[in-house]
Amino acid sequence: MNDRGRQMKAKPIQRLCEDHGMPQLFSRPRTPNDNPFIESAFSTAKRAPEYPGRFLDDREAVTYFTRYFHWYDTEHYHSGIDFVTPEQAHNGLRQAIVEERRAKALSQRRRRREENQQKSGVQKPKNQGTTTIQHPVA
Repeated sequence: MNDRGRQMKAKPIQRLCEDHGMPQLFSRPRTPNDNPFIESAFSTAKRAPEYPGRFLDDREAVTYFTRYFHWYDTEHYHSGIDFVTPEQAHNGLRQAIVEERRAKALSQRRRRREENQQKSGVQKPKNQGTTTIQHPVA
């Protein structure tokens, strides 16, 4: 019987890994949180703008991921660290960037409020900050 006539059979995963010289690794004992982190990393890598979907060989994968990690660390804003890059966070710039954003957002909010009040004809009270309380006369 030639190769075409043979039936395809699945190999056990362990033998497949051995045939390719790959260790079959599992999560470390008593560390159930290993897997979610790598799954999240795979998901993020697959959603990257330039992800090709498949690689022809190891060299192509290494070339792609070299560029990817540079983009991920220096250009991609991460929601888990207040939308700064890991490079900015590791260089101690995160707090300053977040504070600057908050200050700008507050300034813009005040400016829009003032413009909207001017457009609607509402003016600030002249005695702002002073309150007069009238007590009823008994």
